[in-house]
Amino acid sequence: MSKAIKIILLLAGAFFLVAVGIVIINWSRYQIMPMATTNYGYDVGYAPSGVMAESASLGMATGLSALDAGSAVRTFVSKVVSPQVASVNSVSAPEMSNTTDRMVVKVGSLSMVVTDVNETIKNIADYAYKQNGYVVSSNVYKRGLSPYGTLIIKIPAKSFDEGLNEVKSLGEVVSDSVNGQDVTEEYVDLDAQLRNLQATEKQFLTILAKAEKITDILAVQRELTQVRGQIEQLQGRMKYLRQSADMSTITVDLSTDPSVLPSVDNSKVWKPWAEVKTAARALVEVGKKLVNQLIWLVIFVPIWLVIGLVVWVVVRVVKKIRGKGKFKLE
Repeated sequence: MSKAIKIILLLAGAFFLVAVGIVIINWSRYQIMPMATTNYGYDVGYAPSGVMAESASLGMATGLSALDAGSAVRTFVSKVVSPQVASVNSVSAPEMSNTTDRMVVKVGSLSMVVTDVNETIKNIADYAYKQNGYVVSSNVYKRGLSPYGTLIIKIPAKSFDEGLNEVKSLGEVVSDSVNGQDVTEEYVDLDAQLRNLQATEKQFLTILAKAEKITDILAVQRELTQVRGQIEQLQGRMKYLRQSADMSTITVDLSTDPSVLPSVDNSKVWKPWAEVKTAARALVEVGKKLVNQLIWLVIFVPIWLVIGLVVWVVVRVVKKIRGKGKFKLE
């Protein structure tokens, strides 16, 4: 085997080891770094536990299984509940009149260039507090050399337009958008469903007071648990809609450098200086990633030494075996 081929094979092997090492390092970093999760939602509640616990205790005391209670639902409730609940279904959704106040969820977004990011965030937060609002979140950091901040506030819906104008007066607006969602129809529909379920609950309570058998009591309580769970879910959703309509949301992105701000401007104006800044930031990010990889490579030096030692031993053994074979042939 020529010397050039040996060098090529050694380089290929080294490249392979480095590639494997990078894969191992990235896998290790993924395993070590915690996964950040954020949960945004609204808790609408579930069925109360008191009735469920009472039903369970009755079932244990009488030796009834869940299957027995389930069959009792169809037997007892079908005989007694159906005639009394029939009138409940006649409850219909109240029609929306022209005088009904509309429930509109308003959301505004602004991107602005300001002189001082921190000072502007403070001024916006102070304004929100004066309007009986509050700050949902506030973040300040740097993109390259330019400070950048994001602020989300909630203020009363009646002050939404005034709030937008107040925020706009604190800097140069790069882009802005306002969206509104009418949830009046959904709210009225939920209210009708709630009325039906509350009427059904009253009928079940009346039946429960008349029940004498344990199986009948368990059957009605099981139905009550389901109805109350649905009532709490509807009440939670309605509360969320009321709060969303009463308190409008304004999101503000701030920076001293307009090139780092998100924009809804679709114009195709060439901005060479902005491109230079973007390219410089990209170069810095690439440099950071290379340095990070180098740090991990250095940390994993012991592994490279072990791998290199194993390869060296294998090569030495193979050479000795080949040398002995040639000696015997001679």
